Amino acid sequence: MTRNNGSGGNGSPGQGPGDVAPDPDAWNEEQARANGNYRGVYEVVSPATPPRVVTLNDIANFAPAVGGNHMEPNGWIVVGLDTNFYSDAAPRVVEGSLLGQPAAVRFTPVAWRWTYGDRTSKSSTSPGASWASLNLREFDPTPTSHVFAAPGSYAIDLTVEYSAEYQFAGTGWVAIAGTVELPANRIVATASDANTVLVNRDCRQNPGGPGC
Repeated sequence: MTRNNGSGGNGSPGQGPGDVAPDPDAWNEEQARANGNYRGVYEVVSPATPPRVVTLNDIANFAPAVGGNHMEPNGWIVVGLDTNFYSDAAPRVVEGSLLGQPAAVRFTPVAWRWTYGDRTSKSSTSPGASWASLNLREFDPTPTSHVFAAPGSYAIDLTVEYSAEYQFAGTGWVAIAGTVELPANRIVATASDANTVLVNRDCRQNPGGPGC
């Protein structure tokens, strides 16, 4: 009996008759390790990937400038007639550091709540608009106007509710659960009946007064 010494019929040492010839172009991890060429397989993790879910608490330092609280007639209230209120709050982008990385946070106003100082309030999904931009006459009712029933001094407050999104460099905007409520400027105005207003200050003295 002839013993196979590892030489195949084609003269290649270490290859038997039934063996398949190795592919010289195939990557050999063991050989690469032996030669010092092995680099392994690494998971690529983007530095912009946050380690956890971003919450409203994480963006507490990103508060935007809140849009203004406006009224017309400006500074005047006529008892029994509509006083128009509106806001110019708009989307704002604030840049800073979030979870230790440069980031931007975008705030978008989604709701407005006026407190009129007479124990009434109104919430709206619209910021309102001036009478002129709505093509209305002075004292016409609007979705955000209010009628004061009695003379006096009133403090009118506006709270704007914002949704928030964050963005790291090279990534898209990601929504943050919940909303942020921020106060706008307070307006203090005096309400009088129409006769008192017109007698005390006529339109020549105060062109911006009611009815002028």
